[in-house]
Amino acid sequence: MKYLILSVLFLNCCFSSGIASQGAGMLYFASYGKEATQEVIDNPYIIGGLYTLIWSEVEPEKGKYDWSAADAFIERWARSGKKTALRIIWSTSGYWNNPAARRPTPEWVWDEGARYAYHEGSDTQIPLFWDPVYRSCAMELLREINSHFGDNKDILFIDVTPGAETNPYRFGTIHRRDPGYKAVYEATKASDGRTYTDELWRETVLDWINRTAEIVSDLPCLVTLNVGSLKGTNYFPDFGQCAVDHGMYVGQNGIKEGSYEKGDNERKELFERWSKTTKLFFEMVHAAATANTGTLQGVMDAARRIHCSYLNVYAVDVMKSTPGHQTYDSRWEQAMKSGDIYFRSLEEKK
Repeated sequence: MKYLILSVLFLNCCFSSGIASQGAGMLYFASYGKEATQEVIDNPYIIGGLYTLIWSEVEPEKGKYDWSAADAFIERWARSGKKTALRIIWSTSGYWNNPAARRPTPEWVWDEGARYAYHEGSDTQIPLFWDPVYRSCAMELLREINSHFGDNKDILFIDVTPGAETNPYRFGTIHRRDPGYKAVYEATKASDGRTYTDELWRETVLDWINRTAEIVSDLPCLVTLNVGSLKGTNYFPDFGQCAVDHGMYVGQNGIKEGSYEKGDNERKELFERWSKTTKLFFEMVHAAATANTGTLQGVMDAARRIHCSYLNVYAVDVMKSTPGHQTYDSRWEQAMKSGDIYFRSLEEKK
């Protein structure tokens, strides 16, 4: 009986400190240059941080892996009782601040014979995911990721999304600034001579999800969804259902104040259905009070509406919600507290 009482007290202590079982909650978006201070890591409203893996950084030479930065990140958050979510970035944009974004794929993959599309304006090498050489090399990376991280209980899940949120490349940065580039991308031949079509992209992404489900067997996987084509064909339902059928989490990057309130009916219905069998992940479109995001409280309300399980919050917003931080704002803390109450309610329903 004494040990049972002590165990209950320990669990109550963990729950009151915001640790709980961490099956739902808010994450610190540790994007490039946004490493968290200890006071931010200890923010009571977040359950962990999201760490980005870029292939060219973790496997600069074929078969020689460097997990030191990722391991250090995971260990640092774990010391405070927090978890880590991992995200593989396959397709990036050189418009990002991170210098590695221009070359997300290791040079040795091209030396092996894989081909890529090049965007001159951002100096970005964009992989052709249907290229058989590229895909073979990428699957080997996934096997190594499963081997290295698979038994780590401090990892919540890993985002394995093929493409850029299931789009062929970063429309939000490249396509918006250079809409004519899609003709260049379409004409670029893979090592087997094939060029882009919507049908080829659908086949490629579904096969990627199927193969990933077999390879990454020891970690929960996430696929973040978008329309999923270059020419506007809507593969969102196909890609999402394939991921859910494999027990993967699904979600979307770009939640904001008005999301899933008016419009987005098809996606809302799909997410509501999928939420009954898997977890949903959403990332803010931008930091609160910038661009078209709206207020942080509005984002929390949208997350509640769509049955979100994990919400990726921009670093500046977490900082502003942290008492004692130089950018602290009580409105941000109240919004995070509201979100924390919602995510705790999900844990209580389990």
